[in-house]
Amino acid sequence: MLYDRPYMRQSNEPESKPASAYMILLFVTVGVFVLQQLLNVFFPGSSPYYRSNTFMTDWFALSGEHFRAIKVWTIWTYSFLHSTSGFFHIVGNMLGLFFIGRMIEPILGRSRFLGLYFSGALLGGILYLVFHLSNGFPVIGASAAVLALLAFFCLLRPEQPITLLLFFVLPVTVKPKWVFWVTLGISALGVFTSELPNLAGHNGPISTQVAHSAHLGGMIAGILFYRYIYLGNALSFLNRSKGAAKTASATAEPPAWFKRRPKATRELDYSVNRSNREQLQEEVDRILDKINASGFGSLTDAEKDTLDRAKEILSK
Repeated sequence: MLYDRPYMRQSNEPESKPASAYMILLFVTVGVFVLQQLLNVFFPGSSPYYRSNTFMTDWFALSGEHFRAIKVWTIWTYSFLHSTSGFFHIVGNMLGLFFIGRMIEPILGRSRFLGLYFSGALLGGILYLVFHLSNGFPVIGASAAVLALLAFFCLLRPEQPITLLLFFVLPVTVKPKWVFWVTLGISALGVFTSELPNLAGHNGPISTQVAHSAHLGGMIAGILFYRYIYLGNALSFLNRSKGAAKTASATAEPPAWFKRRPKATRELDYSVNRSNREQLQEEVDRILDKINASGFGSLTDAEKDTLDRAKEILSK
């Protein structure tokens, strides 16, 4: 019968929602860490780098030697490996991925979130190779990718107070803009004080080395993504919305002779009451969320005027 056909049936079951990208990344990274531990147990031939299995380090960690051997995939795969000598390395990165990812993936969407994450890993790996193409220890860890997420969030919500657990115990409430500048400063300082002096070789145990250049590259990726992808798309959306509103107004507007003359006209007196660019950006984000939820027609005249003014200010 006709109603037996699949496309004529109506299902009352809700459509399954795809898993969040940040949760997929988290489970894959933890799975790789478990695999590293198993290989360490069953094949104890351990690499001197991060006490990780030789096979995993030789084929998936990033280093100048590996890159010169045309192992180009390591520019991304290094972000899925972590030190197996303890749990602090992977726990810190996965906590950052979870808490920051759950806040910014709904804003960016799945594909752009993944683009930001892997851009952080890519630029972090490239900047590391700039300093260590001819020498240096293999680098592993998702720190560069997570710091790209952190940089983006701090630029997106610089004034929104957040609570961090210092040493996983002490709660500290700070503004993201200070987290951004402190993290950026530590990464840049580490490059000049730790990596540049040791370009000719290592000093001390390799396991104590920190790839500050990769961290710095990840933060730069987050900055560039915010400035040229996120803000660029927002300004483009404002232009399209403004053009669409003008077109709709022109097509729906009655002829001049049909209009009733107003008894009195007064000029709209509205100004963008924002003390700085950060607060203005927060207001624009709120209005864009309202557009996504209810459409452009739900905006008030004041909100439309805010978008027009913000387009001129934020594009400078």
